[in-house]
Amino acid sequence: MSLFTDIPDINLHFSSLMRIKIYYDDGAYIGKLSDVFVDYEEMYPLVIAIQYKKNNQQFYIAWNEIVEFSLQRVIVLRTARIGRSRTFPKLHQQRLLTGQLADQFKGEMIEYPALGKVILDRQIVDIFGKKVVRVNDIEFIKTGKYLRVTHAAVGLRSMFRRLGYEKAIDIFVKTFRPNANYLKKEQLINWKFVHAIPDKSVQDNVRLGITNEEIQKLHPADLADILEELDGRSRELLFSNLDPELAAATLSEIDVDMQAELLKNEAPEEVAKIIENLGTDEAADLLYELEDSKINEIISKIKDSEIQEEIQELLEYDEDTAGGLMSTEVFEISPENKKSDVLKIIQDQYEEIENIYDIFVVDNEGHLIGTTSLAKLLMQKEDVTVSQIMRSSDLKFLSPDASWKEVAYFMSKYNLINVPILDETQVLLGIVSVDDILPWILDE
Repeated sequence: MSLFTDIPDINLHFSSLMRIKIYYDDGAYIGKLSDVFVDYEEMYPLVIAIQYKKNNQQFYIAWNEIVEFSLQRVIVLRTARIGRSRTFPKLHQQRLLTGQLADQFKGEMIEYPALGKVILDRQIVDIFGKKVVRVNDIEFIKTGKYLRVTHAAVGLRSMFRRLGYEKAIDIFVKTFRPNANYLKKEQLINWKFVHAIPDKSVQDNVRLGITNEEIQKLHPADLADILEELDGRSRELLFSNLDPELAAATLSEIDVDMQAELLKNEAPEEVAKIIENLGTDEAADLLYELEDSKINEIISKIKDSEIQEEIQELLEYDEDTAGGLMSTEVFEISPENKKSDVLKIIQDQYEEIENIYDIFVVDNEGHLIGTTSLAKLLMQKEDVTVSQIMRSSDLKFLSPDASWKEVAYFMSKYNLINVPILDETQVLLGIVSVDDILPWILDE
């Protein structure tokens, strides 16, 4: 006799299996199916046991004990060995893990949690759609005498099916929109990409298994959007898996308050690595949000002494002043530099230059003596020196103590993209750009 008696050769769903009645083969009632256990260490896991609840306690029955499985009832052998536990013993203690989801079970874990508890109603990061979605159902397929997991279902259709409204909704949609995509295609995520975010309960959230290669393909702004949609625990775990360079680029796209939240539990040396990949002004803005004791510890872990010194100088100013807003990464050159020299500098230092709309000309002591634009320099047909085309009179600048409102007014009045910040001796300390002042204006 076939194990499956009334299940058609189509995919099954977790929602359709729940609350199936379980009996011994003599007809004695045992309970109702409440969840299943799977071999997480397979790419497409086999169902290895079923779970049922009785008197507020969880029990399991190994799949091999089942002699008949139907959508109406599950019959098990009279001699079935029933285990009482919320988890199921891990099948393989020494095995090369192949499934993304199995990664969370490395180490000392010897028990598997129930599948529904791990996956259903949890968050998934869809790296292709660049959004966070919710798992509503799980899809299985029959393979011989077993059920095997194939997909996580995340769309509206799966949600209605879980709620028991699928047939009614289908009839309604077919009546008014017979060609609707809702009826043609279900939103599924292949199981090989599903990966649970591990935590103490192994049940909080899940995400697609994102490899380093896949992460690198995501724009930091997309990653930022994803992080903002996740809950705190999931956000922290996903962010902690980013390399320092990508973490820095992603942080730049995130609100300052959330930046601090993401970094508060990171080790100081890890934060220092991220800081070194930020602009010094962004680094200072971020550090303003952290506790003083942690700020000093993080700065002490920064390996680049120049970056360390620049950040410390910025932190001496209030964050809402020009000094606190400015970036010390300025494209400054000597008046003797020729057009060809400047282009060579740009080629050599392009990764370190924040922007090059304006060129700031300084003497040997760092005093600002002139400015010009890169566009003006590029338009020169001859290999002129910067001193020949720079503007040296009526230079527009502010002091580091100027408030952000003064900076905003000044830039608006003179239509500036950048404004240089000078100390009392006219030494160029840094520049404030439009993107530095914009968050303050929007917040106001």
